[in-house]
Amino acid sequence: MSNYISDNEQRFREWLRRQATREGVRRYSDNAIIAYSHALRTACMKITPYVANNLFSITSSEEYEKILEKIIYADNFETVNEESGNGTFITALKLYQHLLKYGVHSTAPNISAAFYITENGEDARYEEDRGLKYHYEEVVMTPIQKIYYGAPGTGKSYSVSKLIETEYPDKEAYDEHCRRLIFHPTYSYEELVGDVKPYLSQDKPVEYMFVPGPLTSILKDAFSNPTEKYYLVIEEINRGNAPAIFGDLFQLLDRSEQGKSRYPVQNHLISSYLSRDPGLKFIFVDSKIWFPSNLNILATMNTADENIFILDSAFKRRFALDYVRIDFDKLPSEWCHPYDTFAGRKPLTSLFQGTSLAPMVSNLYLENKLNRDWATFATLANELIDITNMEVKKSDNPQLARIAENKKLGPFFVSVSDLRERENFINKVIFYLKQDVFPYSDRYMTESYEDIFMKYLKPESDIFELLV
Repeated sequence: MSNYISDNEQRFREWLRRQATREGVRRYSDNAIIAYSHALRTACMKITPYVANNLFSITSSEEYEKILEKIIYADNFETVNEESGNGTFITALKLYQHLLKYGVHSTAPNISAAFYITENGEDARYEEDRGLKYHYEEVVMTPIQKIYYGAPGTGKSYSVSKLIETEYPDKEAYDEHCRRLIFHPTYSYEELVGDVKPYLSQDKPVEYMFVPGPLTSILKDAFSNPTEKYYLVIEEINRGNAPAIFGDLFQLLDRSEQGKSRYPVQNHLISSYLSRDPGLKFIFVDSKIWFPSNLNILATMNTADENIFILDSAFKRRFALDYVRIDFDKLPSEWCHPYDTFAGRKPLTSLFQGTSLAPMVSNLYLENKLNRDWATFATLANELIDITNMEVKKSDNPQLARIAENKKLGPFFVSVSDLRERENFINKVIFYLKQDVFPYSDRYMTESYEDIFMKYLKPESDIFELLV
């Protein structure tokens, strides 16, 4: 025994490293070898009833066969095998069985679902009745690749969720078939795909294993269940450098008429991880991978964000674009409640009489939509943006600047808790209007933000006066 890894485990690893294809390419990556070793060293401790600890302590083929039979017929074998990493445990069991039986100069077998043990001196086949038999067949589907874009709070993420819920209304099924992530300026290719990371275990040296990212993880599920639809959801796709994050996988966004990627790419990290699964082992020829037809990619993009990455046309044209407009009619009732935040003594028709917002207030009144609530406040604030831009268009003053339309307030710009608490509302909405929408206006919110904050924090103040 060595200090950390037994001689037998070291022999097993070296034997796997020497295995090569006819073209001289190694059959097992370092990540796979470490995974197989770790499974043989630890997985048996979970078998019920307990049969063995570290399998590398067994050096006799005959003794191993006896323990092996107990392992594969244990009540919780399937669970342990699954927890080891998509069949890693059973593959390791087969490989170690071959090494003990035929020695270090033998060639490792191509692992299939057939498993041989010895009973009374004869070979008996462990039949493919434990879910190990699997032959991948591509299913033709029309995948969705779509970016929902619009102003902040328009309900882009809500639209994504509603789309997925049409396929999986049950929350558990929804969670199983969806991976959600958020791009940001430092998000990287390694975070999306996965990376080799240290694995720490008690009284053992640091080992390095490939830890899959959300894309690789959902690819594994999609290939394993080709008749079921899977969804990769990318929030704030333009807050990260999307082309760089996708890297070589950018090419996979081009889909054929059958729904799969038109041009597969060679990716050793992903293909070696997916190939750990016995059912997927022989799919990825020359380490080439692709997006299957049952993988859908949905994204959201906030068009009001500044100082972020711009999606180039080559990237955007691989997605359908869906503009999510501002629509307060789709607000749930909780957002339309007349909370104390919006209370005031004057009727709104009187408050805005003779102002530039008077026509809009009149229209809302006639449509029975004029209320002291969030929907009315946001609608009037958005109307001020349109009025300001119209004045800029008519003016010859070069110092006047348009306000970007995507600065408008969307229905879900705030949460219900922000509407209930006046201070929260001022901190989120009024601060945004003062700092981002009307920072240079000589007509609206001309006082300092500190003065505005202190004035409208008082319960008797009327928050709608800020729009007059």
